[in-house]
Amino acid sequence: MKSGRNRINWFSTIFFVFLLVLIVMPFYIMLVGAFKPNVNLIKIPVDLVPFKDFTLANFKMVFEKSELLLWLRNSFLISISVSVLTAFIAVTAGYAFAKIEFPGKRFFFILVMATMMMPKQMLLIPNYLVAYNLHLQDTIHGVILTSIAPAFGVFLSRQFISSLPTALFDAAEIDGCSEPGKFFWIALPLSFPAVGTISIFAFFNVFNDYLWQIIMISSKGLKTLPIGLVFFAQKVKNNISAQLALSLLATVPLIIIFLLFQNFFVRGVTAGAVKG
Repeated sequence: MKSGRNRINWFSTIFFVFLLVLIVMPFYIMLVGAFKPNVNLIKIPVDLVPFKDFTLANFKMVFEKSELLLWLRNSFLISISVSVLTAFIAVTAGYAFAKIEFPGKRFFFILVMATMMMPKQMLLIPNYLVAYNLHLQDTIHGVILTSIAPAFGVFLSRQFISSLPTALFDAAEIDGCSEPGKFFWIALPLSFPAVGTISIFAFFNVFNDYLWQIIMISSKGLKTLPIGLVFFAQKVKNNISAQLALSLLATVPLIIIFLLFQNFFVRGVTAGAVKG
């Protein structure tokens, strides 16, 4: 019995290490390769020894041959706007589904949840036709408005707000508080963990959304970071080190943002899991 458990523990350890290597290896290659001369990465065997032949020439090339700051500005503008709008719409709808009774409430909630099951690719053509007819293509506000997707946020905020004590809202109603008042003064402040989670998910989803942005954006001045990465890779297709340098610069802001807001992420994911 004990030997069987030991085998399971060894198997679990080996499997965990294997998964860890798969996850960490791309980041290691990017981090080390960004500071290597290109010749070290195209020769066989590939030289991935840290601090050997260290160089900053790749980053110099990135700033000289790309518009990194412009791409970052556009990506952050779009992502922050979408995350704020998505979070507000999601929490507003979540409050309605959690605390307000209205005809068809269950049906509409199921309808919202059903949209989560639809592959994103199914909506590309319908969404683009809507954007085209409203003259929203190739504009920043067009990308923002067509990227708002609050279905998951509605579900999360509804679960979170449902776990809030009903007595709080009843007491506010007795004191003469209106429905908007109960939302803005009670539900919204107490829902900050869920708001943080929804915002993070929306931010990262839009920040990395290459497919929709390449469909919507054609102007050079509106290019976002995902489009810029592909554009730069085509421009210096033979320089792998420069491509890794740009990828590293694009990854660092995302890591910083996640580390800053990870507490909201953890609290929001577990919110509403246990009632009481």
